[in-house]
Amino acid sequence: MDFEQYLNEPVTLFGVADNVDDRAVLWCGPRDLVFISGLSEWAADEVNLGFEVSGTLIAEGDDADLRNEYGEAMHGIGRRYLVRDAIWERISD
Repeated sequence: MDFEQYLNEPVTLFGVADNVDDRAVLWCGPRDLVFISGLSEWAADEVNLGFEVSGTLIAEGDDADLRNEYGEAMHGIGRRYLVRDAIWERISD
C-alpha cells in the first residue's frame, strides 16, 4: 500500500493488530504496517485480531536516516507511518 498519497489526510485502515518494538501497530498487508499513536500496545487478547482504525495518517523519520555519513546502511526504523488521533474498533468475525 502506498501510504505517501494519504499523508496528513483522514484515513480508515483495516488490518491485524500486533505489537512491534513495544508499540501498537496495524498490519495492513504482508509488509505494510502503521503505528497507532496514543496506544502503547495492544492487549494480549487483541493481538492477531482484525481492527478498523481511523485517524489522520502522518509520517515520522526518513529513510535517509538509515545511512551514515559514508552512505553505509545502518540499523533502524527510517520512515514510519502513524495514525494520529486514532480510534479503533474490533472487526467482528
